[in-house]
Amino acid sequence: MKALLVLLTFLCVSASLRDAAAAPAHNPNIVFLLADDLGYGDLGCYGHPYARTPNLDQLAKDGTRFTQFYATGMTCCPARTGLMTSRFPATYPTYPANGGFAERVTITELLNKAGYRTGHFGKWHIGPDQKPGTYGIDVIGDQSRDERGKKKAEDLRGRDAPIYDQAIRFIEESKGQPFYVNVWGHISHNPVDPNDELVQRWNALDVDESKFPAPMREKFETVRKAGGDVNDTMRRYLADVESLDAAVGQLLKRLDELGLRENTIVIFNSDQGADMSKAGLGGVRDNQMGFNGAHRGGKHTNLEGGLRVPWIVRWPGHVPAGRVDEQSVISAVDYLPTLCALTGVEINAADFEGEDVSATWLGQATHTRTKPLLWKTSSPGGQAVIREGQWKLFHPIRKNGGEFELYDIATDPAEAHNLVAEQPEVLARLKTRLEAWVATLPKEYLKTDDKED
Repeated sequence: MKALLVLLTFLCVSASLRDAAAAPAHNPNIVFLLADDLGYGDLGCYGHPYARTPNLDQLAKDGTRFTQFYATGMTCCPARTGLMTSRFPATYPTYPANGGFAERVTITELLNKAGYRTGHFGKWHIGPDQKPGTYGIDVIGDQSRDERGKKKAEDLRGRDAPIYDQAIRFIEESKGQPFYVNVWGHISHNPVDPNDELVQRWNALDVDESKFPAPMREKFETVRKAGGDVNDTMRRYLADVESLDAAVGQLLKRLDELGLRENTIVIFNSDQGADMSKAGLGGVRDNQMGFNGAHRGGKHTNLEGGLRVPWIVRWPGHVPAGRVDEQSVISAVDYLPTLCALTGVEINAADFEGEDVSATWLGQATHTRTKPLLWKTSSPGGQAVIREGQWKLFHPIRKNGGEFELYDIATDPAEAHNLVAEQPEVLARLKTRLEAWVATLPKEYLKTDDKED
């Protein structure tokens, strides 16, 4: 009998230890790496035929790569708004780049109140008060570049290297307590103008245009017609992206050296897709060779090329390594509630528009949304878009302002076949739901003189 009790006690203790090991820790560090205008297909692990991104590719191998992740806006500030507040940007009557997030709580504020040391380095573009304490951020880095990433001081390693240097120092100073850090670079936003030393590494590249789908080949043709050199512009773009990858590598290496790898969630994302409209305008604009994969459109559009972006999550022992999730439809608006779930920060889910997708990050389930994803430009008559299940509907809002467009994204991610005529019931259902949401939005928006995109 005594032996049986010992055995049962051993089994119970073993099960408890096993469950504890499987359960997420409540104080993981969080490093959020955000690129600017980097296209869905701009990394090797997302299918670029030429990109040299070994560090980000390894990050994907060590974690999980998602293929249906959506930004909350087709330009920089709206995309950041969803990430920071779990609110759709059109719900703000004042453009957040000018007015900030008002009374709405941010992920940095929530984590800071929970005992996290918080930092932000690089691009801001989320309000007028870029100073320590704003949004619960303890440390805000020096701007080695202006908001558009124009050179203030040349760094031969690449234009985002100084931002990553500052973030690494923050991490070194934060060891011993949980920390959260935004590392928001400028690559690959205009101007793409890497130094000659970086470009020389690409001198042998001769672009085989057949390796790219139609949207990219159209960009090449635009550059050629304007007198540009496709090989030169692609070399410069890829040199810029390679320098970002090198900076990421330095940060990841330092995490390992500090013994922080196992207890740190590292996330990589781009704020929206690559701009497909500027190449061919001459000068450094021609270097905007961002690649959105097979998706149509890009930055400044609500097409898949503008909204579908890379999303990689690594957390050793928690997030499955080498996994590719092609089914879960997740969004930047889910970022805040998901991190709160993983760190044990209690929130009222009804206060936020995103969903907790932590089980999906942890590989425990494929996420099926209970709420649709919604987009709208910040003007009363601006286009509105909904993604619900496999369907995506574009609503022109204004009378005579355009046509309805309905796509089955599951079978047509290139948005090539408008199914409005074939799917009247789906059109009616999504149109009603989208118009109901639009009716709750501000009737007027404060105009902004913000020129940053």
